Amino acid sequence: MPQQCFKPFRAQSIRVTELDDCCIPPPPADASPGDDDSPGMPCSIAGTNSFITVTAEAQVDEGEDILERKANGDICISEQDPSVLRGFNVSIELCQVVPWFINKLTGWPIVMDADCNAIGFDIMDGINTTQSAVEMWTGVSGIDCGEGARYGYLLFPCVENWQVDGEIEFGGSDTLTSITLTGFAKGAHAWGRGPYTDVQGSFDGRLVDPMQQGSILRLMATDVAPPAYIGDCTDCLPPTAEYGYGGLSLESPADPCLVPA
Repeated sequence: MPQQCFKPFRAQSIRVTELDDCCIPPPPADASPGDDDSPGMPCSIAGTNSFITVTAEAQVDEGEDILERKANGDICISEQDPSVLRGFNVSIELCQVVPWFINKLTGWPIVMDADCNAIGFDIMDGINTTQSAVEMWTGVSGIDCGEGARYGYLLFPCVENWQVDGEIEFGGSDTLTSITLTGFAKGAHAWGRGPYTDVQGSFDGRLVDPMQQGSILRLMATDVAPPAYIGDCTDCLPPTAEYGYGGLSLESPADPCLVPA
C-alpha cells in the first residue's frame, strides 16, 4: 500500500479550541443559538501566526531495572519493566501579546478597554484547570508543485495545566519581546474525527481516521490550507460553520484502507 512521505518546514499558524473539563469540544454555536437576550455567540476559537517556536518534550516514566546476581557475581536475572509515555510538555513561544489566544490556552482573564477591545490579560496564581486543543499547520519542503501534500498538520487534542514557562523577556525599550506558555498534552479526550471541517480532504472535511483514546499527538500531511482567518492578531471566534466548525460527528467514512493493526 503506498505511503506519502513529507518534510514539515516552517510552521505557519496555530489554532486553539477551548474544551470542557472532559476535553470535549463545544457544540456548534449556530446549531444551538441562545435566546433573544443573549449577548452573542460564545467565543471558543483563537488563532495566531505570531509565534517563534512550538516544542513537544516527551514525558517518559522509565521502567525499573531488575538485576539479581549469583553468589559468584554473574548475572542471574536481568530484566527491565516497560517504559511508559505519559504525555508531552508542549511549549509555545509567542513574539507578541495575543490576548485571546493566551486566554483560550490558559483561561486567564482578558483585560478590556472602554470600547470592549481585548487589550491584555492577567496572569493568575494557583493551579490551572483550563483544557484546550492545539492544531498547527506547517509548510512542506521539497514537494512537486503539481502533486503531493502542501502542508503538514499537527494536533494535540487535549492540553492542560498551562503555565508561564521561565522568564517573561523584555527588550531594551521595555517592550515585551517573548513569552512562553507550557502545558501538558495527554491522551484522554473525545476528539475522534474532530469538530472542524477544514483539515482534510474527506467527504465532510474532518479527519478521515479518528483519534482514539490514548492518542496524544497526530502529525500528518494534508492538501487543505490552514484557515485564512488565522492571522497575527485573530479575534476570538465563535464555533460556527463560518470558521470551519461543524461540531463532533459520529458519522465516519467507509475505510478504504482496512490496514491490519
